[in-house]
Amino acid sequence: MPRIVRCGMADRISMSLSKANFSRKFCAFAFIAFAAIGGAQSGAAMAGDREESPAVPSGYELYLQEMLFETRQDESRVARFRFVMPIIGQEGVTFDMVSLDFDVLCVTEALPALAKSGEEVDQVIISLSDRETDFGVISSVATQYFEAYRIENGSCIWEGF
Repeated sequence: MPRIVRCGMADRISMSLSKANFSRKFCAFAFIAFAAIGGAQSGAAMAGDREESPAVPSGYELYLQEMLFETRQDESRVARFRFVMPIIGQEGVTFDMVSLDFDVLCVTEALPALAKSGEEVDQVIISLSDRETDFGVISSVATQYFEAYRIENGSCIWEGF
């Protein structure tokens, strides 16, 4: 089963789950369990046209705008999964409110898509935007959040920016 390995995860989970003080072991278990449940739900959605929003901890609606592959100058391969989550553009919705969604999207969306495509990459970048944007074009009106992961032994390992 895919795993999420992340530094500082306990602090983020405790903020999201009623400010409870969870241990790192429980946090890791909670993410693995959520990914397993969410992964089963999203796997069916990937088989055909995606009509359902992937299940994420925030509960907000989102959809995949596009998946891009690129080779950098150092020959490393990157997969970008660009999601649109309109709510993040609204007042009061912060990065902390959606930060756990990135981990789940890496495990339940990126890893299965990579396996299906046969692409091997060194890094996955998950982005959330409040609106569809053109890749590489700066927008002064769009709200965008990003997280990066190294893919190792079938796991998403958070790298952060």
